[in-house]
This record gives sequence, C-alpha cells and structure tokens, in this order.
Amino acid sequence: MRYSLLFVLISLFALAADAQVNPNFNVSLSIDYTSAETMIMMCDRQMNNARDVASKPGNQIAASTSLLLARTDEPFSHFIGELELLRDNFRSRDDIYGLQQTRASLPKVKALLAELKKRNLDRKIVATIESFFPQSARITTSIPVYVVAMGHENAAAFVRRVRWVNDRPVFVGDSQGEPVIVLNLVRMVQYVPDVQVQVIETLSTLAHESFHAVFSVYQETSPAWNNERHTRTASGALAELVLNEGIAYYISMQQQGYLESPPREWFRVTGNAIGSLNTVMVEMSAPGLTYERASELLLNANLSGSAEKNYGATAGVRMAYEIDRRLGRAALTGTMERGAADFFAKYREVSRTYDDVPKIAEEVLNGLK
Repeated sequence: MRYSLLFVLISLFALAADAQVNPNFNVSLSIDYTSAETMIMMCDRQMNNARDVASKPGNQIAASTSLLLARTDEPFSHFIGELELLRDNFRSRDDIYGLQQTRASLPKVKALLAELKKRNLDRKIVATIESFFPQSARITTSIPVYVVAMGHENAAAFVRRVRWVNDRPVFVGDSQGEPVIVLNLVRMVQYVPDVQVQVIETLSTLAHESFHAVFSVYQETSPAWNNERHTRTASGALAELVLNEGIAYYISMQQQGYLESPPREWFRVTGNAIGSLNTVMVEMSAPGLTYERASELLLNANLSGSAEKNYGATAGVRMAYEIDRRLGRAALTGTMERGAADFFAKYREVSRTYDDVPKIAEEVLNGLK
C-alpha cells in the first residue's frame, strides 16, 4: 500500500512541475544545505569547530527558534556549548536544540540529504503552490531555504522574517526583512523508515512552508492586507493565522493524497478545533485581554506540538477544505485577496448550507467585521 501511495504522490509532483499558468508568478527557492552538512560533519568528527557550525545561517535561526518554542532565552554561547557536548559525545541536560535526536538519526539524515540533492525541488514546489494563489497575483521573489539537521521537536519546518546584522539574524515583523524557510531533516526521518517516502514528506512540508513565505511577500503589496494589518486586533491576528495555516495545511493534504477521502478521525479532530477556535476568538475580543495572554493564545494556535492542540491551524485546514470542496478553488483563492474576514465569511456560507459542517460562533464573525 505504501508504494502505491508513493507512486501516486510522485506522479502528482511530476505533473505539477510543468503546470505553471500565471506568467506573473515568478517565484524561486534558493536552497542552502550548508547548515545540515556542517552538522553532519561535526557528528562524524570531520569538523571540530562548534562555533563555525553554530554560525551557519540555518543553524542560527533554528537555534533561536528552538529557544522560542521552549519558552526560554539563552545567549548564543549556550548553543555553542551544546554543540560541543554533542561533538564530544556528552548528553545535554535538557537538549533544547534537539541535538541528541540528530545523533540518533544521523544515518537516515545522510541518506535523505543525498536523495534531496538529486532532485529539482525548486521547480516542483513552486508549481505545487501556484494554483493556490489568485490569478491576479503578481509576485517576483526568491525565498532562501536553509536545510538543517537540528531543532525543537515541535517544528519540522517554519518561516521567519529575518534581517541580517553582522551575520546574525534579527527577527522582525510583517513587511520587514525577508522571509526565510528552515527545514529540519531530523524531523523528516523520525517516523518514516523508507527514504523515498521521506522525500515525499519533505516535498509536502516544503510546499507548506513555501506557501507561507510567498504569501507573506504577496501580502506586502496587497491593499486589503495592508489595510487589515493597520487596523488589526488580537482576534484579527488569530484569524489571519487561521487562514494562512489552514491553506498551507490544505496544500499538504493535497500532496499527501488525503483530499478525496480524509479519515473519519480527521473530521472529528478538525471539528473539535473549530469549537476551540470559537472559544479563543471570543476571549481574544474581550475588553480585559492582556498582551501576554494574547501572545500565549497565538503561540498555542499553531505551535503546541500536535493537531489536537494546534487549534488555529487545525480549524483553518477544515475551513479551507470545506470552502474549496463546496464553493470551489476560486472562492478559496479569493479569500487571499480580500483578507481573513472573507475567509471566515466564506466558511460561514458553507456551514449555513450544509448541516454536517461545524459552525463558527456569530460573536466571532461580528468581531471580525
């Protein structure tokens, strides 16, 4: 069964590679394997300088993001010290950066890295995400992709906005710096033994993160998104996350072959997530909401470690699924033009028509207006 699914997925990517239809969608990925390569070399005792390994751009971003996910803060020297422990075969007490898993997964990571280098990932990924952008989209960009072999267990890959200052990353907000993708190979090999299936998982994950990165570039020149961000509330920020993560995870579903018949458990989990989203969105609109509480709720929406807990992303993928299946792809891509409130409004339209679709609370919709 696995190889039958693998054949289908490879065929989907092969077909997507030549499917570009929007001549104004000029997107490329600049893939850098240096961070993963130096980490492997240090584990193999071909490289001893932990500071040099730590200084690689992808490793710096992965280390800083690991601290964020662990809800702690440490100086750069802490990361270097943890790498020295890894190099010398000592175990870290807390292993914030996931380095013990790097050591344990090293043969599989090497094999996957070798396979990825044989493939034209750029063209396949760009063709995959293009159909999810409006035909009116005019985008010209090259997105840096740093492939690493380390990182926090809750993030297989992610996008962050970065500005480089003296070769160190400074993390910035919307419309600042540049979006960069970090992909952790350790997470790609952790649960799937077959390297060819790992390749497909990697392509799916990279398509997901590439959507985020390109969407952030699209938003910079969008009047609707610029207006929404100037007037954005805490609930509006969460609504944007729901749309962004929802469509990205929907792309992952497509590439994994789940769109025709998602398992029954998926409907249960996503339905529960919409119930949780209703509760949180109401809290986000409450007068006494603090900045700290809003930040916690936003972080939990997508970075809690499982589909059950990531209520924002999991609700979003169900919403994207229902809009696309019931109203059509143009309706889904249209929400990217008009903003998060339109995404929620389109979903409400579906939920009012079909009794089996979980409902969004009216208080939520009124708050987004």
